[in-house]
Amino acid sequence: MATGAIRRGPRPGGTDTRTEILEAAAAVFSRDGYQRGSVRGIARAAGVDPALVRHYFASKSELFVEALRPPFDLSEQVTRMTEGDPQLVGHRVMAFFVEVWDDPVRGPRIIQLMRAALDHPDVAEFVRTLVIEGVIQRVAAAVGAPNPARAAATAASQVIGLAMLRHAAHIEPLASEPGDELIARFGPILTRLLTDASGDSTTKQTTSSRFRLGVAVDSPLQTG
Repeated sequence: MATGAIRRGPRPGGTDTRTEILEAAAAVFSRDGYQRGSVRGIARAAGVDPALVRHYFASKSELFVEALRPPFDLSEQVTRMTEGDPQLVGHRVMAFFVEVWDDPVRGPRIIQLMRAALDHPDVAEFVRTLVIEGVIQRVAAAVGAPNPARAAATAASQVIGLAMLRHAAHIEPLASEPGDELIARFGPILTRLLTDASGDSTTKQTTSSRFRLGVAVDSPLQTG
């Protein structure tokens, strides 16, 4: 990054100072996370005054979200996931996320976003809009889930939970399991969740009435 005199205003000649700040912020946040990454540290990395960072970004959380925003076209990705055999939609969704997680640049960014979402509502809102509504819910709607929002939330719990266990907590054997094996294991699960085949309210009520605390209503163990 730039060294020498600290800039207190945009560079002359049309140089995109905002982009430079975003690049510095992406590097700092990917390495240090939301809590440890500071506006001063980002300004230092970009070679600008901290006031200039605040000129472009009203808050640290806004800078964080903009810097770590994944650089891919959501509509294009959703189209790729929904093309082909509907029974393999979960495999395609899983393949997309595994590719992002394992990418040396995009992976750390998306994991830091998910970590920060646990403690910061504005970041959580961004993750919800981007990952759940922007990708997973659109896929669920495209494959005909009766309730796309519910299907997306349930599928996202698997995707985000797996990402956190594998890349944040480094829980074995998930942390070292090859991506193609994860796709093969979790793809069918995501397909069931995304198509929401069990989402029919009648089925749900029947199942609920037949089982209470793990004991079937017509079981010989049932008394009274």
